[in-house]
Amino acid sequence: MELKWLEDFAALVRTGNFSRAAEERHVTQPAYSRRIRALEYWLGVTLFDRSSFPVRLTTAGEEFLPKAQALIADINLSRQDLRLMHAQDMTSVRIVTLHTLSISFLPPIVRDFVRENSEASISILPSVQGIEQYFEALLTGVADILLSYDTGDTVLDADVISQLEIRQIDADRMILVTSPALRAALPAKWMEAETPIPLLAYSSFSFSDRIVQPVLPKLPCKFRKVFESPLSESLRRVALDGTGIAWLPERLVRQDMKAGALVELQGDGLTPIVTISAYKLRVTRSELVEAAWTVMCKQSDSST
Repeated sequence: MELKWLEDFAALVRTGNFSRAAEERHVTQPAYSRRIRALEYWLGVTLFDRSSFPVRLTTAGEEFLPKAQALIADINLSRQDLRLMHAQDMTSVRIVTLHTLSISFLPPIVRDFVRENSEASISILPSVQGIEQYFEALLTGVADILLSYDTGDTVLDADVISQLEIRQIDADRMILVTSPALRAALPAKWMEAETPIPLLAYSSFSFSDRIVQPVLPKLPCKFRKVFESPLSESLRRVALDGTGIAWLPERLVRQDMKAGALVELQGDGLTPIVTISAYKLRVTRSELVEAAWTVMCKQSDSST
């Protein structure tokens, strides 16, 4: 469940029109429709009767509306309280990032920052799905630094860009891996297999899915989704058990491949390359944020 889904739901109730609601929520209509479907999928019910115009709430939607409104109010109040608490904490730098990057990329940055700032700490904020919410956390002061993959399709308004410092820190490859046992069970020319290949997939609303999805239609083989998760670490653990193949960040599986626990499937056009970018406000709340940013940029300098 995501706050933006609830706010999307409330917007469609107000407007009764997908196009107007999408405009109000500052997203494209296809993206907005996907988010409404994601909420309905999560709840397990249909919320809107799409056969009418304007769209109307179903019985389940009418029952859910007051609950959604109460949840939005409670979350916003809690967020306001937490912002006040965090604003008083001047010894911690708050970073919002993908779970994958928090475990595969950030550890050496945390190490160097803590060594240079013995009284300070780095706090990783809970990951939120959706790049819009990442930037909202940064622009509203909930986070000090945003660290994310950049697929090149993230479009920022000129007003937002003017408020930010942006640095390309590094790059990573999304490689297709499997266990040695499953690889042995697949045909040598696995992309020509007639039997669908078991796939460990990212959830449709996840950031990683945006990286992998463009690759799938270009492959001649068929896939059978056997497991789904928004987290790369979850897919990694299931891949280690030999349940299916998965696209995973090379940084995350480097040790597994070195140990022979996972192997890379070979083929043309299988490996998307993504940039790792960092963002912060030009005017930050403390010198510690600038110190953490400097350490992060050193990572960029050392990788070039």
